[in-house]
Amino acid sequence: MSCGIVVDSSASIPEWIAAKYGITVVPVTIQRGTMTYKDGRDLTTEKFYELLEQDPPLKTSQPSPGDFIAVYKSLKSRVQSIISIHVTSKASGTCQAASLARDALPDMDIEVVDSGTTSMALGFIAIAAACAARLGKTKQEVLRVIEDAKKRVHVYVTLSTLSQLRRSGKIGAGQSLIGSLLSIKPILTMRDGMLEVCDRVRTYPKAIERLIELVTEACGTSTVRLAVVYSKTREEAQKLAEALQSRLRCSEVLTCDIGAALAVHGGPGMVGAAVMKEDDPERGETPGESCAK
Repeated sequence: MSCGIVVDSSASIPEWIAAKYGITVVPVTIQRGTMTYKDGRDLTTEKFYELLEQDPPLKTSQPSPGDFIAVYKSLKSRVQSIISIHVTSKASGTCQAASLARDALPDMDIEVVDSGTTSMALGFIAIAAACAARLGKTKQEVLRVIEDAKKRVHVYVTLSTLSQLRRSGKIGAGQSLIGSLLSIKPILTMRDGMLEVCDRVRTYPKAIERLIELVTEACGTSTVRLAVVYSKTREEAQKLAEALQSRLRCSEVLTCDIGAALAVHGGPGMVGAAVMKEDDPERGETPGESCAK
């Protein structure tokens, strides 16, 4: 390929999908005290959830510039250019680390792209880019595909508990206590690169119902690629996938573990949906060729 596609592990892309599309995944670092682990490399899912319940709390750190340098160098002999697509820069320093690595390799053609999103919304953007690269598109053409895909993705996630958000430092103890007492279940989405609460409901079943409504509203009559993501709740995720598939025009449906990089903050019981529109019926647009079938 003329372009190599790189993402970080917050994209929630399963290994077999990354292999299928030739996407290189740079793992986010998981920290517990003085111990560090590479997401998806030296920390199994079982071990991760075991550590998640222990003290000190797990934290995440973006890949280091050195991690990116090693990956970029490994691709040097195989591609002409590298497009490195990452989790929103408004929530992580990953794009900055990738940019430092790019600047340290002036003899390589590397483009760092802020996806403005996370999880499989980022994953779908990377897949669209990899498909364009496989079809022989130039670097600039692949970048245009990425910008188009960024406008077509949506992601919604709900949590069964706020306790892990408190443990990871994302909300205060007071907010967690109030939310727990009222059984408040937030529904989160990405807006302008920021993770925002788009709704709050009183029970987990109601949160799932509302999430389905929000995804359905966002997709309209478009044909979409759907990924249902989860943390330790595969059965709930499968039910959600079936419910959404019955309401949406899906060209593909995936069910994916959300990954440690995001489960650190949401804990077990996270479930959500990422979609990418493949057409826009109101404007008569179709994003073009795809190797995703």
